[in-house]
Amino acid sequence: MILLPLNKNFNNPFTEIFSGLEAWCVAFNEFALIFFRYMKYILFLIMFIIGILTLLKLRGHYTLDKMENGEKEFTDNNKLRNPRLILGSVYIALAFGILFNWLTLAMIFVLEPLPDRLIFNFINFHGIVDPYTMNRIMDISASIFPHEQTIYYCVALGSFGAITDLLIAIWYLVNRVPFSPKMGFSLLIGGIIAGILLGFTTCLPFFL
Repeated sequence: MILLPLNKNFNNPFTEIFSGLEAWCVAFNEFALIFFRYMKYILFLIMFIIGILTLLKLRGHYTLDKMENGEKEFTDNNKLRNPRLILGSVYIALAFGILFNWLTLAMIFVLEPLPDRLIFNFINFHGIVDPYTMNRIMDISASIFPHEQTIYYCVALGSFGAITDLLIAIWYLVNRVPFSPKMGFSLLIGGIIAGILLGFTTCLPFFL
């Protein structure tokens, strides 16, 4: 007669499943923190390069127009390129603002009063989740279990995507090369909708 080892969780398989899920959530939470640390510097580089390329492109047009066109036509065309000069300078300033945190703090201060993160209203649309648990999901500092933090990190990732869409949309609409109004406005509207649902400031504290 062969005796099989006794498994204390044999009668409760959900315990093992829940433990495995929590272990996965712990690994995902560590990934999310590393992701935001990397993205702070990657976002700085992207915005800095976009600003430099915008100014270099403007300088190329400036030199070409001055050589090929008359003074009046050159002056008229140059006025149309002022938005690119402003946009390039702004993107460079924003890049250093992200690197040195002053822009991140300013955005948190300005955007925090806006009504957003409405996704949590959809999660608890009928009072299914008790207020105490809901507060732990909405505020990562109050979270107890890893899966509660995972939900918040997922919302923060979507918030980062919304901010990125808005930055790209503004650059895309101003530069217009190649220009597709549908694509530019799709990014703009999509970023606004995602920002309202997931929050414009949800991801920003992880950049500090």
